[in-house]
This record gives sequence, C-alpha cells and structure tokens, in this order.
Amino acid sequence: MIKCPNPECQASNPEGSEQCASCQTLVPHHYLWAVGQGALDQLDERYIWQHQRIVLDTDPGTPPASPDPVPANVWPYLMLAPFSLHVPQPYTLLSPGSGDDAMLLLDAAAIAIAPGDDKPSLLPSLTEAWPTAAPLRQLNWLWQIAGLWPDFIEQQVASSLLLSSYLRVHGSLVRLLELSHDSQPFTLRNLGASWQTLIPQAQPSIRDFLDGLCKYLIEGDITAPEVLISCLDQAIAAAAAGYRVEYELSVMTDRGPSRKRNEDACYPSSGSKQTHILGPKANSKHRPPLLLIVCDGIGGHDGGDVASQLAIATIQQELAPLLEWLADEHLHDPETITLAMEQAICEANDNISQHNDQGQRQARDRMGTTVVMALIIGVHIYIGHVGDSRAYRISTNSCRQITFDDDVAAREVRLGYGFYADVANRPGTGALIQALGMASSTALHVVVQRLILDEDIALLLCSDGLSDYDRVEQFWPTHVLPVLTGQNSPTTAVNNLVKLANTYNGHDNITVGIVTGHIYPLKPVAVPLPLPTQPVAPEPPRPNPPASDQVTVVPPDRPSPQKSKKGTSPWLLLLGLTGILGAATALTMFFFREGPVATSSNRAPDLPETIQDKVNQDTESVGIVDDAPASPVSLTPRSYLQLLQPVDLLTTPQPNGDDDNALGRLPDGAIVQVLTRQDPAGDQARWVKLKICAVDLEESQSGSSALTVTPPAATSLTSGAEGWVLEAQLAQIVRAAPVLNCPSD
Repeated sequence: MIKCPNPECQASNPEGSEQCASCQTLVPHHYLWAVGQGALDQLDERYIWQHQRIVLDTDPGTPPASPDPVPANVWPYLMLAPFSLHVPQPYTLLSPGSGDDAMLLLDAAAIAIAPGDDKPSLLPSLTEAWPTAAPLRQLNWLWQIAGLWPDFIEQQVASSLLLSSYLRVHGSLVRLLELSHDSQPFTLRNLGASWQTLIPQAQPSIRDFLDGLCKYLIEGDITAPEVLISCLDQAIAAAAAGYRVEYELSVMTDRGPSRKRNEDACYPSSGSKQTHILGPKANSKHRPPLLLIVCDGIGGHDGGDVASQLAIATIQQELAPLLEWLADEHLHDPETITLAMEQAICEANDNISQHNDQGQRQARDRMGTTVVMALIIGVHIYIGHVGDSRAYRISTNSCRQITFDDDVAAREVRLGYGFYADVANRPGTGALIQALGMASSTALHVVVQRLILDEDIALLLCSDGLSDYDRVEQFWPTHVLPVLTGQNSPTTAVNNLVKLANTYNGHDNITVGIVTGHIYPLKPVAVPLPLPTQPVAPEPPRPNPPASDQVTVVPPDRPSPQKSKKGTSPWLLLLGLTGILGAATALTMFFFREGPVATSSNRAPDLPETIQDKVNQDTESVGIVDDAPASPVSLTPRSYLQLLQPVDLLTTPQPNGDDDNALGRLPDGAIVQVLTRQDPAGDQARWVKLKICAVDLEESQSGSSALTVTPPAATSLTSGAEGWVLEAQLAQIVRAAPVLNCPSD
C-alpha cells in the first residue's frame, strides 16, 4: 500500500493505483535501487522490497532525510547530478555510517516497468540490446559514453562505463544502474578494449568504423575525449544521411488566472506552428533549422516582461545570420553552434544588464529572465539554458528532464549538503542563483547540451508555471504521449498543457513549447573509417551586418534599451573557429570538464550571489541569495589541491580556535587530497580533512612534474598523514592539482 502524498488525505492505496481513491491525487511510484552490503530484510518500514534489489517507497509525500555528513563514497553521485539523463541520484541512506550495514537507495536508476508488467525490472544492458540496435543508435550510445568519460574520470568512477552490468539503455538513452568506484586509473585504452567486444555484432555499415576507432584508442592514437567525440560526430553525420527526419513545432504562452500581466515570452510567437521535413527526396532546400525559445521574466512590476522580450529579440537577432546560412549548408561544426548559442545568450544578458544600469536598478529592483532554448539541425538537438525554465525529453516509455535548474537546491547538492529529494523541500532552496540581466556575462554560466535523434521523441520546453509541483512528470502520459502515438497534434497538446497548468497550478504565467521529432530509416550508409582530428565544416560566408544593431522590444511608456556594444553580430567571430583545428580541440577539452553530456561552456562555473525566489504563490519578486559564492577551486571530497602558501594542520577540528593539537606545518607546493568536510552545529566554521599526497617533487606521480614543489626545510609531516584545516583559510591558498595516487593508510 502507498500512502497518498496529499498531506490532508494520507489514505493508503494499492501499489497499482495511479490516483488516490479518496482525493484523486496522483500517487507517485518511486522504485529505488539498493546499493551496499545491507540486508534487504532489514529495510525501514517505509521501504518495501520488490525483487532483485529494487525497493518501493510507500510514503512518497514525505521527503527522506539526508545523512549528515554525506559519506565520501556518495559524493560522485552528487557531483554528477547535472547528468540526470544518465546518472541515478541518492534518495536516502539507511543505517547511516561507514559500516557494512549502510544501504544507499538510488532514485532514477536504470529501472522501468515494461508494457504488460505489473512489477518493475532492470533496463536491458547495452550488450544485450546492442545486436538489434540500428546503426545510428549504436553510434549514439557510444557518443553518449564518450561524453560522460571526462567527468567520470574526474570523479574516479570511469569503471562504471566499462561494466556491462552497470551500463544500461532505455531506448536511445544510456542509463547507469549505479556507480563503481575505480580501483585503479583508467584511460581511453580501457574504453577502446571494452568497445572492441562490440565489433562482431555491430551493424555492417559501421563495423569497419568501430574496428578502426577501437584500434586508435587501444594503440594510443586517440588520447583526448574531445578527439574521440569528434570521430563519433563524423560517423553520426555520415549515418544520418540514411534517415529521413520530420519535426513539428507548436508554442503558446498565457498570462494565467492570477497575474495582471504576462512576463513570459517565446519564439516563435505564441500560437505558431512549424513543420520541417529533412532527408532524401524532401523539399528541404533553404529551410532554416528549427529554433524554439522560452523565457520567464523576473522583476514583477519592475519589468520582467521587458527582460523576457528583450532576451528573445536579442537571441533571435544574434543567431539569425547563422540560421540563414545553415538553411543551405547542413554540414556544421557542433562546437561552432555551441559557442554561437552561448554568445547569443550572453549578449542577451548584457543587453538586459545595460538596461538595468541605465535605469540605476539595483538588487531586487533589477529585472531579469530565465531562458531555455532548442536549436535543431538535422538529427542534432542543442539545448541551452540559464535559470529554472526546463526542457524535457519524452519518448514512448519515459519522461526525463534534460536541464538542471540553476537554483539553491541544485547548488546545495553539488556542494554536498544533502540529497536533492531532501534539499529541494527546505525553505528558500527554490531561489535562483543566476538569470539573465543580473550581472555581466563574465559571471554567467551558460550550459549547452546536445542530443542525437534516433527515435521518435517530443521535446517539451516550459516555464515553471507548468513545471512547478512536478506537473510534467505527473501528466506527460496523458498530455504528451498521445502526440507521439498520433492521437493528438502538438498544437492540441500545447493548449491542453496550458489549461492543465492554469487548473492545477494557476499561480504564474505559463509558456509551453513542444517539438516532435520522427525519424524514418531509409537505406544504411556506410560510415567511413575514423579520422582522429577535429572535423572541419565548410566556412560560411560572412553576411553583411544588419542595418541597425539596436534591439528594441519595449512596451509603451517604458525607456528604450541601450544599443548593443558591438556593431556586428558576435557570431561572425565564432564562425572562424570551424577552420582552426587546434583552437577547437583546446576549447572542447575545457568545456567537457564542466557540464552534462556533450556540454560545453565558456563561462566560469562560479555562480553569482544574485537573485530571486521563483516559487511564490502570490507574486514573483526578486530575492537575494546572501550566502557567499562558491570557491573557484573545488573543495569537495576526492578532489586534489596544491598549496600556494604554508598551512598548519590540526589533529582534530578546533571550534574554539585552540591550536594545542597542531599536527605540523604543511609547506607551500604540497599536494593534498580532500577527504571530508565537517558541518559543526550552529554558526561555527566549517573544517576540511586533508590527506597529504606529496610534500616534495620526487613524490609526485607521473604527469605532475610541471608542478613546482618547495621541499620543507624541516617538517614532521609525511605523505599519507591526515589533518584538519579551516575551509575558509584553505580556499584562499590552493589551486587544483592533478590526480595522484595518495599513499594508503
């Protein structure tokens, strides 16, 4: 029996019930994967064992508590939270501690209920599904794994991508059952050896390509993940020529029942419908890519509507010449497109920020907007976002959120303060930590992700007027799935979702855009052997600059925004990158360290202090996030640091500032690993526990010889020793260091 999540009801319902029999509230089913050595027969009363290690939460309306502190072995899940399409998230920890009885329950693991089944089961492994997959899907799976590799290496869980029992697939998506902690360093050679077992059952059109790719990896000719992704991009472009794709777009925005003005905005304009057909025999000559933008204005009476409209106009203007060129030239460089989207969003940010500065708006008076956008070029789907407007990927058997909200809850998870299911229900965690217009774009972290279309899907982009209270997760089977099965059109679905938001939420403006993608295989195209270099797309012509660089989107009685700082569209500068192999490779190496799969950003990951609490039933007002911005150097457990100044280590944390238990002084240049962080009660300072990896140059592992380590004149500290230091003190005197093999205890 599952307890109704409605706090005013709490009635018990059979497991198979979709709605509460008493109040008709939707009953969520959280099927969790149990990780650890704990016995399933020792589960808390709240959690019921199903089969294998699958567990059901019978009280989904009560947020589970997070362990305090979060154990070090759980940190990789939190650090990889933006990869929500692929990586499960911690739900709760039973029997908290480091003992063998601790059991971690994971949400959104590779579990699904197959059609016709009453009980959940594990998704098929990649090796099980591989032989029957189409060529484009086989390449897509490998491409997703390659995109995950850099961050999995950084979190020391790369072995998860090599284990067939952990590596699962859900249609075209790669999903992880759980994470495996690396017992040794891994390289792309290991990945190539793992993929080599797939060659015999690869589709004939890609078999030679995969064989050559694995040889490059194993022999060390490909040593950088971005070069591997480049090779797979080339293969996907070739394989996509054997398919026909059809897209249909519909978008609508609505003021809602409780707002006096609509501060949302969209592109194309509300009520628009578009259809694109691409492929052999399709009349696709001079057909620009599809572009869908959703913005949710911030600032109430101070101009949220101006900010959202200005963002739409700026982004559309910045991308217009590029889209016009792509209408005739479908071969493109993904890195150029990604950079162009980032630059357009940053330009929109600066235009809004200039408008705020002109009006001398400060703090809560500054207007701003969130943005989520989709740019679709053939089988490539680019998703860019800032804020908490969302993008969802919906197939016939799943609904997955693509974007990762820029709110306090997400930041708390990345900092290790708790599990998302718990943190998201704490007061104030719905406040945004960034949006367009609050500061210069130099402080903006734009995320652009890329998906490959190899099955029929629907992309849903929306403001939080719809997504609040998990309405998309609740209603996608009844409101979006019929679009994929041909029972409804996207226009009907969009209208129905707006009505649903007004009925079940009703506290905000609503904007909903849906793009359906259908793909039809024609004739397989042989994929050529890989070229381990960055692909070069044809260089587009430099279009004439627009007659005016001013973007004017101002309602009556409002001041005109300031002109753009640039006389020509900044995307022109980006187009030159398509022919510069070295620069593109270097940029991609940096970008793939920061965001979700195939994600890049040219912005620092630090998040500004600004901005506002979007989840407000009565008014959308700006609220300041007052806590200090994150340190530019990661101090999370398992990270490696190099000291820039000497520091004293203590044997235990000293809340009162006593230093009578000093362990010794660690010299500048020493390499340390963060083991854990302590959260004392009250307002006391945070302490960090360090392990010493190297105190002189000779102790550094291969690859770290470029580090300058000053040997101490005299110290009692040696490699392997552990001690505590204040986090605030440490953050100011360290820089990131290479991963070393720290001496074992």
